[in-house]
Amino acid sequence: MPLARTRSVLSGMRVKEAMRRQVISLDRSASILTGIGRLIKYKADALLVTDSEGRPAGIVSKTDMAGAYYAEMPAGTPLEAIMAGPLLTCFLDDGLEHALDIMVNCGVHQLFVVGADSGRFEGMLNYGDILGVVFQTCRSCRKSSMRQAAAGEDDHQPKETTVSEVMTSSVITCTVSDDLYQVMEALTAHRMSAVLVIDDSGHPAGVISKTNLVLAWYRGIAPSAKAVAVMSKPVISCDRNDTINQALTRMLVGDLGRIFVHDGDPESIVGVLSLSDAAGHRSGTCRACISSRLVG
Repeated sequence: MPLARTRSVLSGMRVKEAMRRQVISLDRSASILTGIGRLIKYKADALLVTDSEGRPAGIVSKTDMAGAYYAEMPAGTPLEAIMAGPLLTCFLDDGLEHALDIMVNCGVHQLFVVGADSGRFEGMLNYGDILGVVFQTCRSCRKSSMRQAAAGEDDHQPKETTVSEVMTSSVITCTVSDDLYQVMEALTAHRMSAVLVIDDSGHPAGVISKTNLVLAWYRGIAPSAKAVAVMSKPVISCDRNDTINQALTRMLVGDLGRIFVHDGDPESIVGVLSLSDAAGHRSGTCRACISSRLVG
C-alpha cells in the first residue's frame, strides 16, 4: 500500500545554502551610536558584540536599540550595556527546518552559524535568507503555479495558498500626532516590528518600524517627536487574495520585514504578513509538495 509522505519545502536544504557569510561585529566598548551607524551601513538587523580579545560576548538587535531609545539612554552608552546573551547558534550542515524551529521557539529573527571551530562564526541566518531560498525553489518547482501559468498548463493541482490564509488579522495602529513613546509602547506591548500610522480620517498615512526608530535616534530626533516626523511612506501593501509567492516577491525585492494587507482598496488595511508568518507557512505546508508525493 502506498505511503503518503508529507514533504516540506525545506526538506534536504542546509543552513549553508541560505546563510549570509558576513557577520557585523563591534567591540563591547563601542557606543550605541556607532552600532546604529554600522547597522545602517550594512543594512543589518543585529550586531555581534565581542570582548577585548575578539571573542563573542553577546548580540545587540534593533529591538535592543529601540528599547534604549525609549529609556532615553545616552547614545554614547557602550553596547555592552544593552547586549543580550547567550548567543543562539546553528551549524553549517543543520537543516533549515531545524534552524527555523530554533528561531520560532526562541522568538528570535536570526541565528549565528558556526562551523567546525565552535569559537568562530561562519555567518548569520535570518527569516529573509530562508525565504529567499524557498522562493527560488518554489519558482523552479515543476508543480509551481507560476510556471504552469507561463506554459498555459492546468493539471488541476490545488491552488496556491493566499495571503488571507496566513496573515495576522490584527493591525496595530497609531495616529500621526502620537509621539514616539506611544509608538514604542505599542510595539512592545504587541511584540510587533512595525505599526501602521493613520491620519485624522483613519486612512493609512505611513509606517513606523524599529528601523525608523533607530534612524530617528541616530539623527538626534527626540522620542517626544510626533509619529509623522519619522514614518516611512507610502504604505506598501498587497491584496488579501494575492498568493504567498506574489506577496513574497514584493517583500524580498523591497527588503521588507512585513507587508500590510488590504481588501481590494489600499485604503482598507485588514491585516499584516510578516516574514516569520511566511517562513513558518512555507516550511511545511506547500500544497504542491504535500499532494504530489506518494512513495511505496
